[in-house]
Order: sequence, then C-alpha cells, then structure tokens
Amino acid sequence: MALVNFANLNASSEQKGNPGGIRTLLVCQKSFIDGVWPKEADTLTGEITTLPTMKATAKFAAYDCPDGTVEVSSEKQGDPGFQSFKHGIELMLAGFSKTIQAELAKNMNAGSVYILEMNGGEYVVVGSSDNPIFSKQSFKGGKKGSDKRGFTLKGEQDGFMWDILPLQPSLVATIPIQAVI
Repeated sequence: MALVNFANLNASSEQKGNPGGIRTLLVCQKSFIDGVWPKEADTLTGEITTLPTMKATAKFAAYDCPDGTVEVSSEKQGDPGFQSFKHGIELMLAGFSKTIQAELAKNMNAGSVYILEMNGGEYVVVGSSDNPIFSKQSFKGGKKGSDKRGFTLKGEQDGFMWDILPLQPSLVATIPIQAVI
C-alpha cells in the first residue's frame, strides 16, 4: 500500500483530557502464542485488528502494579533508509515474597508480549511473539520504612516495522485473561 502526502492533523488535545499512565497490564510469554502475533498484516489500518491464537489453554496474566509504576515507550530509530521502531516497558512489583519470586523466575530467558490499557482507555500492544520483550529485573529494599521496596522490570526490543499501536476496541472484551484466584 503506497502512502499519500501528509494529512491535516489537529494533535493539540485542546479541550480534551490527555492523561498519562497505565490502568491495566496484561502479559503473556511468547511461547504461549501460536504463530506470529501481531504481524505487519495485522497493522495496516493504524491499529491491531486481530488477537493472538493461544496455545492450548494459555491466557494473558494481569499484573496489579502500584499506581504510577508502569510506563510504555517507543522510539523510531536508525538512519534514513534503515529506520525501525523500538518498543519498551517498565513496571514495578511492590513487595518481596515467594509468590513474586516464582513469577519473576518465569521471565528468565523468556520473552513476553504485553497488552496495556492506557489511562485514556486505549489498549496498546508492546512486543510481538517473534520479537518479544525480554525484561531485566532489579530489586531495592529501601533505606527506611517509607521507601519503596520491590522489583523493577525493564525491557525493550527494536526492529519493529510498526510503532506501538492501539488494539481495535471491539477486540478488548475478548482478550483471553486468566481468572483471578
């Protein structure tokens, strides 16, 4: 599909809210997604128009992170003629427990795909099953009682043909999500 000249665009957000932040964080290891998702053919309309085909009974897990501790980012990078996009995510898990340690162990050398709900209500996809996000983790115990204690996970991956894109709103209700126990 050939692109046409620039279009007029009002991106001032005048008289509209434009809140930052993340409401919902969903994560799935790439090995639980059957095939490539999303792929470039799923992104032609400026949004992702399909959900992944999951293996067996696999589903996305929901992480409940402290308010203000999840961030999604993207960057177009490279010299002209060699440009692509980089996707990034950072999140914090508050606390220190065997449950958190067990969940973190699943990330060892295992890439993931994320679906996040932004505070504006848009759902976006970060990573893909063939180019997943591998996270690095760090822990801080805090120096005193009011300091934050927990794990920070950061990950980024480059080489995407598309920027972070919204998930088609009609698909949101059908995202396969694990039940909360």
